[in-house]
Amino acid sequence: MILNLKYIYGIIFISLSAWVVYAYVTTTEIIQSQKNYAHIINISGKQRMLSQKTTLIAKRYYETGDPELKKHLIELYWLMKKDHQEIVNTHLVSEDIKAVYRQSPDNLNEKVESYLELLADFIENKDPEILKQIEKASFELLPQINKTVYMFENESNKKTQALMDREFFILVGTLLTLIIEAAIIVIPAIRIASRKDSELRRLIEERTYELEKLSVTDQLTKLYNRRKIDDILATEVEQARRYNNSFSLILIDIDHFKKVNDRYGHLVGDRILQALSRLFSSNIRKTDIVGRWGGEEFLIISMEKDITKVLIFVEKLRTLVDEHHFKTVGNITCSFGVSHFKQGDSIDTLLQRADVALYEAKKAGRNCVKIEKSKHLFPV
Repeated sequence: MILNLKYIYGIIFISLSAWVVYAYVTTTEIIQSQKNYAHIINISGKQRMLSQKTTLIAKRYYETGDPELKKHLIELYWLMKKDHQEIVNTHLVSEDIKAVYRQSPDNLNEKVESYLELLADFIENKDPEILKQIEKASFELLPQINKTVYMFENESNKKTQALMDREFFILVGTLLTLIIEAAIIVIPAIRIASRKDSELRRLIEERTYELEKLSVTDQLTKLYNRRKIDDILATEVEQARRYNNSFSLILIDIDHFKKVNDRYGHLVGDRILQALSRLFSSNIRKTDIVGRWGGEEFLIISMEKDITKVLIFVEKLRTLVDEHHFKTVGNITCSFGVSHFKQGDSIDTLLQRADVALYEAKKAGRNCVKIEKSKHLFPV
């Protein structure tokens, strides 16, 4: 009888151990997959921004002939091309995503390549007819790139659901094992099995929390990522429409950040991004939200209704950055573009006005704050 009990207990112990290993391996695999999807969503979302920003810069360059704008346009061109090649060569995993990029009617790969060819041709020739084609292509690209971003997000959500399904499966298996043990093993053995079950639950909860946090966090700065900011913006716009509230967007771009990376290296550039993230996080109100918008850009959602107070706050941030001493580099500056919600706004119109205001800040010499030009607001 003793040998039988030892044999049965050994089987139960092995079964529980196997469940723990299975839970660890499968959740680790999904977490790694979520890291990949967080990266994919970030660069595909950046493609969406670049498809609009390149058109805006191209138009400004055509109007002004400013060589700095041409240089900036070339940088954006290569960034968009690099990110597109990474998506096409590395991240077209599912059949649905492949179909959008490589098959009719979408043929997104062909359309992005065509758009990049138009950009390259315009940079070389500065032809107004090509600019018209660029504006048309950009308008057509936006909904299709949005579609791919949402498809990547849906695939990420499926991975999260897979974790939930596996968690249920693991818990069911564990409970069955404990029921068998309860029927044939003495109380000390039941207590041991119970402790193992608690460890398993703790492991699953830790992994689930880590997965949820990872899906909304930028890994470098630990701020909210583009995906989470998009979700918050959608909620705030809906609330503002429903209750006739208002809020502001503050789009921030580091001045001459490419020169910092070229001179000091990307490791120093990453440290600057982290230092700025800490500076912004520690100086916003509890009701405000800050996130990394992409590359060297940050976005703050300010819940302050009074635009005058918002501008005072933004000027304070600008001064804090200007006076801050960054290790290795010394002093850097940021440019700030502000837009204010008004009834009828969508996420796209609000972001577009903030982006235009940021462009005006760059145009005005950088290290300054500019607000959208609107008859509803006082001029700045």
